[in-house]
Amino acid sequence: GGPSEEGTTLEGIQSYVLSLFESDEASKEEVEKAIEDAVDGGDADGANASEEPKRVTIVHDPELLEDLPVMSFGEVQKHNGLKNKDRLLVSYDGIVYDVTEFAASHPGGKDLLLTAAGMDLEHFFSNYTVHSQTEKAAGWLAPLAVGKLTPEDAARARELSTPGAHIAKRGELLRSARRRVILVAATLPAWMTVRSFVRVVGWFVPSLGRLLAWALPVTVPGLTPGSEPLTRKNKKTGNAQDVEFEGTVAVIGGGIAGCGAAWALKKSGYRVTLFEARENLGGNARTFEWDFSEYGVPKEAPAPEEEQMPDSVRSCVSVTAWPAMFYKNYTCLLDNLGIETVHQPLSWFLNSKVPGKEGTLWGADPERYEGSLRNVFARDFSRYDKVVRFSRAVTDTFTLKFMPWRWNDTPSMYDTHTGLGLLNPLTVVPLYSLFKAIGGTDQWWDIIFTPYYTASFLVDELRPFPAVFGPLIEAQIPLLPNDSNTWKGSSSRRGETDCNITTCVTWKDAGNGIREVFRKLTSGVDLRIGTRVRSVEILPDGRKRVHDENDGYVDVDRVVFACPANAVGNMYPAHSKLTETILSTPVYADDHHPHSGHMHAVMHSDGSVIQEDVRDECLKRASNYVEVTRLSDGTLNIENQYNFGVQTPGPGVYDLPLDKKPVMLISHALGEGKSIDPSLVRGTGNHARAHPLYSGWNVMAQLSLRLVQGRDGVYYCSNWTTPGNCHDMSLLSGLVCAHAIGAEYPFPEEREARKDFNRLRDLMGI
Repeated sequence: GGPSEEGTTLEGIQSYVLSLFESDEASKEEVEKAIEDAVDGGDADGANASEEPKRVTIVHDPELLEDLPVMSFGEVQKHNGLKNKDRLLVSYDGIVYDVTEFAASHPGGKDLLLTAAGMDLEHFFSNYTVHSQTEKAAGWLAPLAVGKLTPEDAARARELSTPGAHIAKRGELLRSARRRVILVAATLPAWMTVRSFVRVVGWFVPSLGRLLAWALPVTVPGLTPGSEPLTRKNKKTGNAQDVEFEGTVAVIGGGIAGCGAAWALKKSGYRVTLFEARENLGGNARTFEWDFSEYGVPKEAPAPEEEQMPDSVRSCVSVTAWPAMFYKNYTCLLDNLGIETVHQPLSWFLNSKVPGKEGTLWGADPERYEGSLRNVFARDFSRYDKVVRFSRAVTDTFTLKFMPWRWNDTPSMYDTHTGLGLLNPLTVVPLYSLFKAIGGTDQWWDIIFTPYYTASFLVDELRPFPAVFGPLIEAQIPLLPNDSNTWKGSSSRRGETDCNITTCVTWKDAGNGIREVFRKLTSGVDLRIGTRVRSVEILPDGRKRVHDENDGYVDVDRVVFACPANAVGNMYPAHSKLTETILSTPVYADDHHPHSGHMHAVMHSDGSVIQEDVRDECLKRASNYVEVTRLSDGTLNIENQYNFGVQTPGPGVYDLPLDKKPVMLISHALGEGKSIDPSLVRGTGNHARAHPLYSGWNVMAQLSLRLVQGRDGVYYCSNWTTPGNCHDMSLLSGLVCAHAIGAEYPFPEEREARKDFNRLRDLMGI
């Protein structure tokens, strides 16, 4: 529904891919040919083929180019959307474009285009590869040409439009939004009190409550126009419960949040239309097909689907596993849909090559063997243990876990705000700050903590990570393993020493399993796949008209935005200034590192990227190989290898000997001097706008969002609307929005799952 910010073609990040190859092993032409062949075989969306890789190419009439006036790049820089907002200029391939009017309809949102204003677009097109997937970007820009640069200025424009300049510009825009959201967050308790008062009034005198709610600039659930639950026909009797129409809802975005909302609404009798701009449902849950033709598909693997590449195994390569103990509602959903799961044997291997801090670490093994990083950083591990214990004790106190009515509660990701939890300072104080306060070192944080969890969150900036979440991640993916969350022993297939985390499960049918989830969620829903929403208009009667890019439209009673925050504003131009402040605040991983390897992935079968003396061991039993090195410029590089030879247990791949399966690696941020054999490249992935950071700023935006949820019948769900960034939270945000519209909670008999639902409902304020 919102723009696809994940790429499936390679040309947009070709400079990154080419940097992985050593020039003396293959010519550039050979590399490019290998890449094209790989893309024809599969891509990060799990399709059988993708479009030919290409660079964004804008075709102009030669006579038009001849007539364009010569402009200086200095003039372009002046119109950068900061000091001079009356005009927005960008350049690309030496041509200057005026994007002032287009900014209001940019699919990625106005803020992201403002970030690019005053700069050359080469860097942005390379990192946001969605632009090269179709001709749309080129088509939109072509008629906006207003000038041209000299060859010298065109080269200077490319030289100055760097990732550093991008980050600095984005930072300025975010600082402006943060100043506003601080004011909103500071007044949040007052607004919550006012809302409660109006609801009490509305309970006794409904008409007066509705009048007061109408006059307020914030939403009062159930009383503000559009926030009242829709009624629908009783399907058993055919009679209307309250009114004589069946509620209609448009959901914009086909990830787990949007599909979950659509499923719950359809299940309760609503007519639902779901828009997804990409060609596949799934959001961040991407799949990829690994070629097993040389080895034979394992007998446990599910039968290939109609569109699947023959003799292949499909993996889910972004959402790969989850702890069922914490993902209660997603677990209930899979049970409801009849989707089987199996244990996912996760086992991180961390290899530090940083001078003076060399060593290795198996995350699931507490043993301090010779050469273990647990020896190198013994004091820091001890301090981290104290910080986690302190965070747990403080959070348990504020959430009143010592009270009798909470004694039987199972562990939850959603209870940090319950009781007096909103007063807990650890919801905004970073875990890093606590660790440093008791003498923890930056080296431990940068060499151990960040690399270890980068593999989970796909972000390499974890210093804002709130301390309240520390005990939660430790219980799920521990750095301090114990018998409750890990297993260590001998294995007939992996040797005398084996270890893995015991908390996580995955789909039995791997990538086919996740595809089946989305198919079942959208059964009976009016699906508009590959269709971008252009705008949402509020009609005089209060209904919403959703316009798509094909000049079609649908009129509905309610709208649910289930897409990235930055995409909403341009689709919904009638949103308030308060909404604008909230939508502009969320920070994503690419706001900090748009060009880093953690935004771009290469799927391949070259095991040589793993250090030779540990290669076979890691390929056999490490779900993740993480290597930390010091670069020539003095900074640290965090290289991640995701090993799907281990992370695909359901189809039987995990148990196969190494000579009975291909190497199945996904590489992020290869270290200096490393290369991938171009003939073994299988495809690529791009994670731009996929992962909000864990930060206090995002928590402020998430808590403040309650003030606009439901206003004019418009709701918001997705990973950025929750306190974390995971499949269960995203799903639950969709169920919460569906329930606010009038859908029934789908798992009423599951007591602990319902608790989590009510906790997030309370946290979202709807």
